[in-house]
Amino acid sequence: MLNEQIIKTYSEWVSPVWLSNDNDLNFNGSQIQIEFFSAWQQISDYYKLKKPKRLKFLEIGAYKGLWAIAFYEFCKLNDIECEYLTITMMDQDPNNHPLINVLYNINKNGGKANLINSDSTSDTVLSKISEYSDTFDIVFIDAGHDYDSVMSDIQNFSSLSTDILLFHDIRPKQTIPGFGVYQAITDSNIVLDTEIVTNEFHMGIGIKYISN
Repeated sequence: MLNEQIIKTYSEWVSPVWLSNDNDLNFNGSQIQIEFFSAWQQISDYYKLKKPKRLKFLEIGAYKGLWAIAFYEFCKLNDIECEYLTITMMDQDPNNHPLINVLYNINKNGGKANLINSDSTSDTVLSKISEYSDTFDIVFIDAGHDYDSVMSDIQNFSSLSTDILLFHDIRPKQTIPGFGVYQAITDSNIVLDTEIVTNEFHMGIGIKYISN
């Protein structure tokens, strides 16, 4: 039910999408569907046990609002008050303008969604985040993918998570020009509890439960 509602809302607020082959790059190429929905199944299972009344989600580097939509629909389905915040540098990609529409619609439909239009490595970004909250239940790191940028994001934001820490593009494992996500995670002494991977050379989602 959650998957179908995410697809429906994304199609209405961003662009049409169809659930076809699970390994197809869909959602405008931003996610592998089976990885994305598998991650949300694990998040759902985790919070069904905790039964929270409110959840706060911080996304570092959003693209067109897919994760914001999923978070909003998950909270709506489970009668949870949702607060979403993203740090995204909007000028970096002119194709990312649907993110603004997604945030507008979340607020219009009873959720709370805000944007900090900034580079995640900016010296002032942490003070801007503190205007909204000092901690978040879920922190998702998916901005710059080179080693230094990921290390900076881990140092700045991983400690803000109280429940779940998520990473996108954990493949390839080896550091190559422009990609060093997995190496930055391991060098930060973070041991992922789950690695959702369909292609050892591309994308993948890592999940760390903070209590573990």
